[in-house]
Amino acid sequence: MLSESLVKIKKFLSMSPDPVNNRSLWGIAWMSFFWSTATVMVFTLLPTFLTEVLGASKTKLGMIEGVAVFLAFLAKVFSGVLSDYWRSRKPLIMVGTFASIVVKSMFAMATSISWIFVARSIDRFSKGVRSAPTDALIADLSPLHKEGSSYGIRYMLYTLGAVFGGAVAASIMHLSPHNYRLVFWLSVIPATIAFLVLVIVVKPAAEESEMKTRPWHWRDAKYLPPVFWNLLGVSFLLMLARFSEAFLTLRAKDLGWSIHMLPLLMVGYDIVNAGISLPIGKMADRYNRQKLLLAGILVLTLTNLVIISIHHSTGIFAGMLLAGLHMGMTQGLIAALIAETTLPHLRGTAFALYYLTSGVAVLIGNSVAGYLSDIMGGAVGAFWGGAIFTMLAAGYLVKVMRNSSINAGISLFSK
Repeated sequence: MLSESLVKIKKFLSMSPDPVNNRSLWGIAWMSFFWSTATVMVFTLLPTFLTEVLGASKTKLGMIEGVAVFLAFLAKVFSGVLSDYWRSRKPLIMVGTFASIVVKSMFAMATSISWIFVARSIDRFSKGVRSAPTDALIADLSPLHKEGSSYGIRYMLYTLGAVFGGAVAASIMHLSPHNYRLVFWLSVIPATIAFLVLVIVVKPAAEESEMKTRPWHWRDAKYLPPVFWNLLGVSFLLMLARFSEAFLTLRAKDLGWSIHMLPLLMVGYDIVNAGISLPIGKMADRYNRQKLLLAGILVLTLTNLVIISIHHSTGIFAGMLLAGLHMGMTQGLIAALIAETTLPHLRGTAFALYYLTSGVAVLIGNSVAGYLSDIMGGAVGAFWGGAIFTMLAAGYLVKVMRNSSINAGISLFSK
């Protein structure tokens, strides 16, 4: 019985029948774990460090986050295209990972808002350099129509890394209150481990030999199918509502949460996120993906409405859990949808275009969120904007689904 159970667990957790590819996919997943640990150790404390230690306004916070995330998306565009053009993924991933090690120390040494702006921008740019090639490499290594499981496991470990990073940050702040810089310095350790995992464990996909026989040209974008462009339209509206999680922590602080407890609040968010990612990934390989995406968008709409309506510190926890549920339902799913609709030599380009439109949307969304928070006297203003944008995204997706059902043979996100 025990041996049979172990076989079933091993099969459930296997992402590829090829042992080399499976090892590389797990390497990417654990690399993502340590990426996330390092990032969250800084990110959960950065909003309060900016506003309380350095005296930044919420508008400046929104602008810093918006510009930084936009630069990350911009870097994803160039790195995705370059990974197709050079027909190699790993070198770009190595550059982005190494840069993230260096920049973590900049947060610890920051003495001004401008310094944080530069550090945050470089940090997000380095993430962007590694992200699109990593997403494309996962698709290269994954069996056809099984991309959902690969992205689900990767995103599960990425999110668990956030849980671990949040717990570490909270523990340090509890033992040494307001010692932001110590947390920032220690974030260098997991960033370094991620680089070592990448160098030692992750190997290029065999498909790279096929890519090298098909030179990349910008005109090849015409081979991206209508299903892909429909996905971009839906994701653009959704990303308008995906403003920085900094506004979640600020909303919690507005409702009475203490600074040293804010990282633990994000832990609850990430536990739900991680817990749902793999089951959704498995479901995405078996069921209608457009319906799963619509359900995830509706959860985000509900999230915004809950966070708007609560007036007590304990209520924000329910909102955080719903936000984690939305992320777990949609993040890996969108990546799997992009991967399955593109040819191997265009996967980097497809992710680049996705990140370009998402970056524009996030820049707009963060700026609007910061502005609404200032004019409405609290972070709750950001969630009014989020509620409107998510309803628009859901409405657009429903319209596209209806049109695809009328036009036989055209199905949004079909396998």
